[in-house]
Amino acid sequence: MPKIDLPTAREHLRVEADEAQDALIETWLRAAYLAVEGKIFRRVHADTVPPEDLYGVVADEAINSAALLILGHLFANREAVAEGSRAPVPMGAEWLLQPYINFDGGA
Repeated sequence: MPKIDLPTAREHLRVEADEAQDALIETWLRAAYLAVEGKIFRRVHADTVPPEDLYGVVADEAINSAALLILGHLFANREAVAEGSRAPVPMGAEWLLQPYINFDGGA
């Protein structure tokens, strides 16, 4: 399964196509996958894992869902400090990524 594309990201965020906003969404989507990789200590690949990447993983529904949750958070919280009280979504990205964590460390 490939990584999330821009139209799917837009659909998840419930926004229309807009060049200025699309650039931000693409940046946040890349950041979301980097956050996923940092959490599980593995490189996430779109289709196949290269033989030299011993710990790599192919993006599947759980990994892509975690990336979308992170993307949604970045989209909704555009500042470092939020007004009011915010709590993590139960069974969110961390829960989805738990089975993929490389406990040997390093990507």
